[in-house]
Amino acid sequence: MNDNLAITSSSNPKFKELFSIKEKGKDLNLVLIEGEDLVDLAIVGKKLIKIVCLEEFSYRYKEYPQISLSRELYRRLSSYNSLPKIMGVASFSFSTTVSDKIIYLDGIQDPGNLGTIMRSCLAFGFSSLALSKDCVSPFNFKCVQASKGAFFNLSISHMELKDLKSRGYKLVMTLLDGEDISKVSKPDGKFALIIGSEGKGIRKESIDLADMKVKLPINPVIDSLNAAIAASIFMFLWKD
Repeated sequence: MNDNLAITSSSNPKFKELFSIKEKGKDLNLVLIEGEDLVDLAIVGKKLIKIVCLEEFSYRYKEYPQISLSRELYRRLSSYNSLPKIMGVASFSFSTTVSDKIIYLDGIQDPGNLGTIMRSCLAFGFSSLALSKDCVSPFNFKCVQASKGAFFNLSISHMELKDLKSRGYKLVMTLLDGEDISKVSKPDGKFALIIGSEGKGIRKESIDLADMKVKLPINPVIDSLNAAIAASIFMFLWKD
């Protein structure tokens, strides 16, 4: 069922529901997405639930339920200064399953970095992404936008490194005192490649669990790389 008349009141239950998804989507296993590119990717991934329109019905997405909003309410809902042509509500939830090779993020705080790492995971064949509990939320708007829809095709979970180790995963830490990754072989069997936070790197209690330590051979004038760039290079080197 589509609402052909635009909702104009912020007290309308449908608008309240949409705003709740924007603010607390993680609790609802839902995410608000903005722009035709993300909406189309949600359709491909069979995750789209409904369309949110600006003032009038969208015939391009006529097979989906639609909610029309006045320009004022649409602007309140959107996180962009320049309003997107379309928005949508998609299903998204944390997974309980992981593959045999995992990217593990230990305390990543920047949503743009998390979204970029998601894109690289999909690009280089790492279908599982595990997060420590203090990582930025993948439901964060900036993360969703930076991922360019990659999160629709990844298994994303919250896990502890000790749990992975107990499941038989080799824990590969990316550290400045590690071995040059170009001179070591990718582990046989199950492994997790651990990327540390932007400011502090991998925490000490995590390092104590390491089965292997690796680093990128970079110019010593530079002491480190952006977390998303480093993660992407590591993934490229160990892609299938």
